[in-house]
Amino acid sequence: MRRFFYVSQLVSLLSFFWTTQVAQSFGTASRFLTTTTRSSSTTTTCLSDFTASSTTSPAVEKKKKKNVFESYQKPIILVGSSGTGSSSPDGDDILTQLGNTLASQLQTNVISSSSAEDGNALDVLLFPMDDTTFQQSNSNNPLSSYYNNGYLLIYINVQGQKVVSTDVEDEHIVPFTDYELCVKSGDEDDLDHLEWELQRLVSRALVAPEATIEDANLLMGEQTFFCSLTFPKVEDAEPFCEQICQDVDAMEYRVDLLLDESRDSRFDILYGMQLLRKYCRPYATRVGAMPCLASGVPLLEDVFPMVYTVRTAHQAGTYPDETDEDISNMFQRLSWGLRGGLEVLDVESAWDPELTTALLERAQERHASTVILGSHHVVGSETADLMEAVELFRQCQLQGRAHGAKVVLSTQDDKEDSVAYQAGLIAQSLLQQEGKEVMPCISLMLGEIAQFSRVLNKNFTPVTHESLPFTAAPGQLTASELMTTRVMTKLLPSPKYYAILGHNIAYSVSPQMHNAAFQVLRLPYQYVRADVETVEEFVEGDFFKSVQFAGCSVTIPHKQSIMPYCDVLTDAAKAIGSVNTIIVTEEIDEEDGDGVLKRVNVGDNTDWKGIYNPLKRRLKKNNSNKSRAALVIGAGGTARAAAYAARQLQLSPIYFYNRTPMKAQALVEEFDGTLVESLEDDKMEPLAVIVSTLPQSVGFTLPNAILEQQQQQNVVLLDVNYKPYTTDLIAQVEKERPDWGIVRGSEMLWEQGVGQFELWTKRRAPYGVMKHAVLSNCLPKEDDDNDEVVDAVIEQKEEAKEESEEKEADEEK
Repeated sequence: MRRFFYVSQLVSLLSFFWTTQVAQSFGTASRFLTTTTRSSSTTTTCLSDFTASSTTSPAVEKKKKKNVFESYQKPIILVGSSGTGSSSPDGDDILTQLGNTLASQLQTNVISSSSAEDGNALDVLLFPMDDTTFQQSNSNNPLSSYYNNGYLLIYINVQGQKVVSTDVEDEHIVPFTDYELCVKSGDEDDLDHLEWELQRLVSRALVAPEATIEDANLLMGEQTFFCSLTFPKVEDAEPFCEQICQDVDAMEYRVDLLLDESRDSRFDILYGMQLLRKYCRPYATRVGAMPCLASGVPLLEDVFPMVYTVRTAHQAGTYPDETDEDISNMFQRLSWGLRGGLEVLDVESAWDPELTTALLERAQERHASTVILGSHHVVGSETADLMEAVELFRQCQLQGRAHGAKVVLSTQDDKEDSVAYQAGLIAQSLLQQEGKEVMPCISLMLGEIAQFSRVLNKNFTPVTHESLPFTAAPGQLTASELMTTRVMTKLLPSPKYYAILGHNIAYSVSPQMHNAAFQVLRLPYQYVRADVETVEEFVEGDFFKSVQFAGCSVTIPHKQSIMPYCDVLTDAAKAIGSVNTIIVTEEIDEEDGDGVLKRVNVGDNTDWKGIYNPLKRRLKKNNSNKSRAALVIGAGGTARAAAYAARQLQLSPIYFYNRTPMKAQALVEEFDGTLVESLEDDKMEPLAVIVSTLPQSVGFTLPNAILEQQQQQNVVLLDVNYKPYTTDLIAQVEKERPDWGIVRGSEMLWEQGVGQFELWTKRRAPYGVMKHAVLSNCLPKEDDDNDEVVDAVIEQKEEAKEESEEKEADEEK
């Protein structure tokens, strides 16, 4: 028999209740749960036991370093050797070829001057070098000057094309460059991937959002998994990547398990990670999307997240840790990982504080988008004391600089397999009591005897895969086994039902969008239509009252009438005055007194996110337009969401226009805007954003005065209509102002849907899958041009997959 804690999410709850008792049997061959029972017995552990202990007092948090690349307005410097070695099919050396391509993607220039100060924002400066470049003292190193003045420097390291010695590289290049793209002989035939890698590195540095605990709670959210690869050569993993990527959300790159000669080579480590990304790209369906700096490419949707780990010998790994030199080398390899543009960096919490601080400060300053996972492994025969385990979680917070914490304990007693789980929940509750953000906690126990700890751990569980020849750790299970077991034990309620609530909603593509996402993530959930004339029909029905009902989307005409039936309204829902999302949660019923959970219906609004996200991405890339003014056209509920989004973007002034000015007056007053009675009013400031919320049926287009007044501005236009794909307004702007940025209503649709999905599931949404579901259902099939758009979305991944299969076939021959 096994026991585990169920703990309330409320900070005020000071006890943990032993609520469920699960019998299970894991056979060596089957590794599946066979029986399940429940018990009403309870046990209590008071949080005061931990808050009163001096060993668990919160550590003094380190002051966060500023991201030097925030609001970047400088040239990008590519460092490498030029004019020697292998060249691209066009005859240029790799440095020149990549520089030209990057400048073309950014619609900037390659600087011929020797000084970056002569360039404009995002121009590309090629910095060819050899040993003579660094003959003077380090104080006159031109790279150090650029580095210290906040320039982004990327080292294009071409193997076999080195014109500097290893000592010069280690002393003068690596410390003063931020990222590194490694190229081997023969890679010139695969320039597309090299160009993608460079585009990814630049985008991760300059436009990817800074890592936060909120972001980590999605990346490492509920029912997420990462696969621990154990191959000594990365090339050996290629045949398995397609199957693995279908089941997991990230790959763990175990540097300590690489061949000795590889794990001691910076080039080999970074090149191996590039290969792993290349193998995973065609199958990156479960992942979110990363903002992209390239013109015309708002997002990269095929970036498979990497967890970079150098696990030491005393922490269940193989990297030496006996001497100070060993630990210094381990930290050096962690810093090398940052140069590869990581999603997650695993940092063991037990080692030298000064080396840890130096690493984390560099990450905050120049690799701010990397999520830091503090970790500690207890390897031995004795189970850690619960209080000690809580302290380990506190230690893994790395003085407030980590975004997630991972603690792995050992045990020889199958009745103690929930200790890590309990400790993680206590650590999270302590964070709540201290008024801090609650970070994801990964709580595991080593060994087959404690396999059930992996079932209990719902966040970012390390897994193996059925296709792999061996596991990374004793007791590891597959994602499929864990999901099956969680469903059988009711740890993952199944099925859950979601719906779109509205009337005359046969046209809605939300069911296709959300069901496609549930399917690709193997979640046992369903999304249906709830077409009713009145909200009362819905809330009084069995579907809404069912324990399996988990939330819904809300569309017209019920966005306001549903509000009285929400127990809690978010700030966005209150400000916008409508609800488009209901999330069902649970909390302790304080009136009951017995710790009974009650259902809570939370009303939120993600319409504004559907407007905010696309605009934010385009505004961040639109460096030439210094204006911050916005024009909102219309006065309905969507106009309120647009106004709220404009405020969150800190756009000002906000102009409101409606054919009936009095209807827009309320928006003017609530959002501190300005009423415009005529769009030909020449008193408006130059605009950065125009949002039209008018229906396509009115055939609205902009007057010539607007188009002409904004002659010097690269405005971003958003039309909320997603049918037809090209509205009259968009057709007008595409023809008359092709320099403007355009956001179609279909993008707003899937963006707000992504927001809903993440609120419901508490994990990252599969962005590309949801986008494709919307496009394939929105675009009229009889429109050949639109068919081409849909085909392009589908063919992008199919072509990448075919290329991978062709390469494999060639190798077999």
